[in-house]
Amino acid sequence: MKKALQVFCCLACLCPLLVHAIKVPGLYEAEVIVRNQSVEDRTAAIRACLSRVLVKLTGERDVSGITELQPILDQAGNFVQQYRYREMQLDASTSTGAPVPVQWQLAVKFDEVILNKSLRESGIPVWGRERPSILIWLALEQANRRSFADADRVPELLDLVHGLAHRRGVSILFPLQDLDDERQIQPGDVWLGFQEPVMAASGRYNTDVILAASVGSPVPGIWEGRWRSYGADGLSHEWTTETDLLEGALEEGFNGFVDILAGEFVRTGSYTLLGDIEITVGDVNSVEQYARLINYLESLSSISEVHVMEMRTGEVKLALTAHGGEPVVVQTIGLGRTLEALDNPDGHYYRLIP
Repeated sequence: MKKALQVFCCLACLCPLLVHAIKVPGLYEAEVIVRNQSVEDRTAAIRACLSRVLVKLTGERDVSGITELQPILDQAGNFVQQYRYREMQLDASTSTGAPVPVQWQLAVKFDEVILNKSLRESGIPVWGRERPSILIWLALEQANRRSFADADRVPELLDLVHGLAHRRGVSILFPLQDLDDERQIQPGDVWLGFQEPVMAASGRYNTDVILAASVGSPVPGIWEGRWRSYGADGLSHEWTTETDLLEGALEEGFNGFVDILAGEFVRTGSYTLLGDIEITVGDVNSVEQYARLINYLESLSSISEVHVMEMRTGEVKLALTAHGGEPVVVQTIGLGRTLEALDNPDGHYYRLIP
């Protein structure tokens, strides 16, 4: 399959809307099909499951060529928290009448704490559970007619994109395409890259990032896609894809988008402890609010330790021992809806949102 992906960074950075981040479930779980329940097949299947989990945790679409991950994959069994088999429901016989061999689905859940620790000790960044939510406007041109992809006309394409999102560990949403949407946006707006209607129609969905894609076949056998991502400040990135299949255009374009997104939230290079980051949090006026603040910070995968430095009336000053550096911590806190950043010349100041 011919693939060409051209990524153009049109503005500085992908800027989330900071309103509706998602704690993505199932990041440490995966499933594969196995022929039997033998130890040999299970060992290979557990490694395959860990490979799928590492795609979600690292932000890399293919982890097979990452040298630092190979020792972790070789010890996949050491990270298993639990596994279970489920018999696949298949037809009773083949077209020749012969019995169909029984197949099993092996579902594996890996230990989050142990796996994260091993990744960080190997210098591999980990993308935390709290990730940007994504709204997708997908405009298709078929038989010289442009329309938005929806579950009534092309359910298989929406299922394809949902499957890609699951494999990459991100949360997506397709618009309702009701009367409110129709009044504000048309497929041609996405096709021509009109930013204003895209932003206006997307506002009601309160997602962090907007992905607008137009995919069509200008000549038989070639599918071209133009992809644009938008943050709070408008257009952030623009890129194109060209493949010989519609499904390939969707896969390459969406994966290119997640590659960009992961690059904003997963820092490359060493992931060792980089020291304390000091923050001050206001509007902390009760024991319950204090406990909520500490529990929230300790739940962030980029933070390994939370130290209380000083407590004043309504304020708490903390030092955070963080993986990945100060930018990752600030960006992760900004995605959530627990702390709100406030301008302060003395450093990082937040208020605890009720």
